[in-house]
Amino acid sequence: MISHADVGYAQKGGSDYGDVSPVPLGSKESHDPPTVKLGRWLRAKSLHSIMNEHKMIEMKV
Repeated sequence: MISHADVGYAQKGGSDYGDVSPVPLGSKESHDPPTVKLGRWLRAKSLHSIMNEHKMIEMKV
């Protein structure tokens, strides 16, 4: 583990630590929610409503 004194030394240009430039966090795409095409969403939505309707019929019987 690096102590606070070592970090300060590295920021001031200590040569023992090599490159201390900030690390990029990567692509934002991995953090965005996945998108679903409208046709697939409608199919999934209708399937969900069919399953719920089927459950309601079973509960009435």
